[in-house]
Amino acid sequence: MNWLWKPKTPTPQKWMISIFLLSLIAALTPMLWRSFVPAAHWQLQSLYGALLLTAAGGLWLRSLYRRKLWRPAGPWTDYGPIKCSLMTALCACFFVFVLWLDLVAALPMAYTRVMGGEVTFTGIAEKKRGSGRHACRQQLKLPDVHYILFEFCINEDSFDDLPDGPLPARISARQSYFGSSIHTIELAVARSQ
Repeated sequence: MNWLWKPKTPTPQKWMISIFLLSLIAALTPMLWRSFVPAAHWQLQSLYGALLLTAAGGLWLRSLYRRKLWRPAGPWTDYGPIKCSLMTALCACFFVFVLWLDLVAALPMAYTRVMGGEVTFTGIAEKKRGSGRHACRQQLKLPDVHYILFEFCINEDSFDDLPDGPLPARISARQSYFGSSIHTIELAVARSQ
């Protein structure tokens, strides 16, 4: 395991590295599978949880450093006090974001897939062109969904056949306390002859 840590690395530092890497890997899942929509109340609770876990991790790291069980690597030892403080704040903000992604989508998505119940409900959908480099070009947008990572992709032929504006839709999803994993969106569109 020399590629993860150097020989004679203290066990608590190995635990911290492992937790950080697992958190980063878990944070990739909502970016790859974008059909999960967390509940509005859970988005705010996840932010508070991420702040709390980051603060606890920072206190644990400080405790390990004081007991000489954690040794900073790389440029941390060469930084001055101002640059070190700025880097600490930047790393803390990044870790809050990573933990928020884990708490708001990655873990609830897994829970919803296993423990959630099937639901069908009606709503409104609109066609939308994706603009991101990695986003799908043709999407359906649900105006009631306020979550930046949600995408529901459709093929180009279906997209071109849809009229502009809001369309009534029947949405099938798996739902839990944490949110919904949307499977299908069926549009009620009049067929042109």
